[in-house]
Amino acid sequence: MPGHAERVWLSLLGLTLIGFFLAETGQASWGLSLAVAVLVGLKSHLLIANYMEIGQNHWRLALPLYLFIGLIALVILLSHAWGDWLAGLTRLDG
Repeated sequence: MPGHAERVWLSLLGLTLIGFFLAETGQASWGLSLAVAVLVGLKSHLLIANYMEIGQNHWRLALPLYLFIGLIALVILLSHAWGDWLAGLTRLDG
């Protein structure tokens, strides 16, 4: 019977495989963008809560990490909505 750390690791592995499957088979859509944002959030939560050892006792350390992950998830969704505009911001040719 696997311990807690092994279950978390297997969950991370499973979520990574789901992400790989979505990347290989999914069409660009709001559903796919939302699924990727949720996967990022779940994997990040598992890492922060279980491996970084800054759980509920150190919420002041965990809060900025969760806010950053929320920002990343938001950027994933915004990139679906305004992907061409965002890509234009990164071009060097003006």
